[in-house]
Amino acid sequence: MSSPADTHSVRYEALCKEIDASKLDALLVTHLPNLTYLTGLRSSAGAVLVSASVVRLIVDSRYLTVAKGVAESHPSLRSLEVVLVGQSYDEEIYRELVKLGVARVGIEAAHFTVQRWDWLVKRLAGTGVTLMPVEGVVEDLRLLKDRTEVERFRTAAALLAGAVEPVLRAVRSGRSEREIAADVEMQLASAGFDDRAFPTIVASGPNSALPHAQPSRRCVECSDLVLVDFGGIYEGYHVDLSRTVCVGEPTDEGRRLHEAVLAAQTAAIETVRPGVRASEVDSAARAILARYDLAEAFGHSTGHGLGLEIHEAPRIGRVGEPGADVVLQEGMVFTIEPGVYVPGVGGVRIEDDVVVTPNGCDVLTADAPRGLAADSDST
Repeated sequence: MSSPADTHSVRYEALCKEIDASKLDALLVTHLPNLTYLTGLRSSAGAVLVSASVVRLIVDSRYLTVAKGVAESHPSLRSLEVVLVGQSYDEEIYRELVKLGVARVGIEAAHFTVQRWDWLVKRLAGTGVTLMPVEGVVEDLRLLKDRTEVERFRTAAALLAGAVEPVLRAVRSGRSEREIAADVEMQLASAGFDDRAFPTIVASGPNSALPHAQPSRRCVECSDLVLVDFGGIYEGYHVDLSRTVCVGEPTDEGRRLHEAVLAAQTAAIETVRPGVRASEVDSAARAILARYDLAEAFGHSTGHGLGLEIHEAPRIGRVGEPGADVVLQEGMVFTIEPGVYVPGVGGVRIEDDVVVTPNGCDVLTADAPRGLAADSDST
């Protein structure tokens, strides 16, 4: 397996090709996940300026020591230098752009504020530097995970799958959604995650019909559907999992909803392979739910990409939705999470993480139980 230094060298070479293909002289990267991808630096602020001849990692004093360590770990990279912010980040970026002497500089349009753009354009007036809004230059590289990333996902997903049974033991009649959510997040910490990937969702009874319900003071009652959606960050990478269980005897409708979603998820997973469009995976799930007369109860997409962000490409959505018609390739990592939500009754979502392989996909969280019954100790 490549060393981290080699991994980042490969990423820089690929980025330089994208910069050239975009008819740019340089790219200013300010989206922090993209900065992490290119340098390995995890921070709350920073920027990296990349051209065919130089790489400038711009940081403030809080990250200077770590950034210097990053520079020392990348000896094969062309002219990687750390630049310390003086007056402000934007002023330092202006100085580096002028010093570089380039004409066309790409700016990450999706992550650059209008205010920042206006300030920098005015500051650069008369310098010969022109800012060019671009989208997805680094994100397109992040779409296909390399071997180092896939191994990290496998480790993280195994930790997450192993946390499911302890989490479900926390789901007991009489406990509030907030109490259960607190236990879930304690379990994530004890499992070895650096942090939670997002605020944990615990939704019981009628609340489970709200796809992104916030945990409330409502206490779980016998025969409730209880939807638990949680995830962790491991060495910068996000994993995500949902299960829906019932404490006590489920209603006939609860069983039907769970059976339908499980069948839909199975069909979607079986569709995943290189060459298939992401929207075809979504369609496979919807076709099953339609057979159960539940098509209208499924309002969100079937999945989303995972990586340095909890939601990234590819989007596993309907035909024609932005990003959903992308052709799946080996190395893509995403969730498969169909769900149905019936107001006044409840909802079911079952979510697992997959990686596309040469002949199909591996379910990274396959060891996590998917049954409707909560742990026997929970009843």
